[in-house]
Amino acid sequence: MSPREILDARFPDAVGGLVAGSTARGEDTPSSDLDLVVLLSARPAPMRSTERVQGQLVEFFVHTEDSLVSFIDRERRLRRSPLLHMCAHGLIIRDHDQRLARLQDLARDRWSAGPTPLTADELADRRYRLTSLLDDLADEDDPADRAALAAAVFTDVADLALISRGRWSGAGRWLTRRLRDTDAPLVDNLVAGLSAAVHGDTRLLTRCGTTELDRIGGRLDVGYERHA
Repeated sequence: MSPREILDARFPDAVGGLVAGSTARGEDTPSSDLDLVVLLSARPAPMRSTERVQGQLVEFFVHTEDSLVSFIDRERRLRRSPLLHMCAHGLIIRDHDQRLARLQDLARDRWSAGPTPLTADELADRRYRLTSLLDDLADEDDPADRAALAAAVFTDVADLALISRGRWSGAGRWLTRRLRDTDAPLVDNLVAGLSAAVHGDTRLLTRCGTTELDRIGGRLDVGYERHA
């Protein structure tokens, strides 16, 4: 079944529908799942549902106009928004009254604007957290604990490198995909550093973290304060 046929069969009263992910980019494979953003006027939206349709895994992201904007705003505060990205880059396959087109224009404007900058307190918190992770990594002898710390440093450096440059962050492979578009050498160094750290050599991963800290104000431990 085509995405339009799946939408019509599952949500015949949908106001709008949008295909996202690899299918929208024309990069889908026989094993790819299908991401569908569905716009309804009322219940059962908002909801999310994962179903299998004729052997294909389909993920439905079902919203009203108000809930879609609300969910996007909630995700934007995290400086990563899968739903915003889907709406901004997806392919509209149904749209009554141009409501979904207007929402897509809004999503594209917000995606282009980028995430809100880190506040001074948030930046201090992130510097302190990464400093602590790097210190723990340098002192860790247990292989399992060192691997866990190395993974945490990898993720923290990548996320901080993106949002401190005014770029959207991401989770999983989207974290490294977005960082590769921003600083490809850093991705290569982080991957190499993570592999080396798992095998006992933490120097490269530590250099990656230290370099990012130096770019935003340096290490922070003594003198850090936070009041409730």
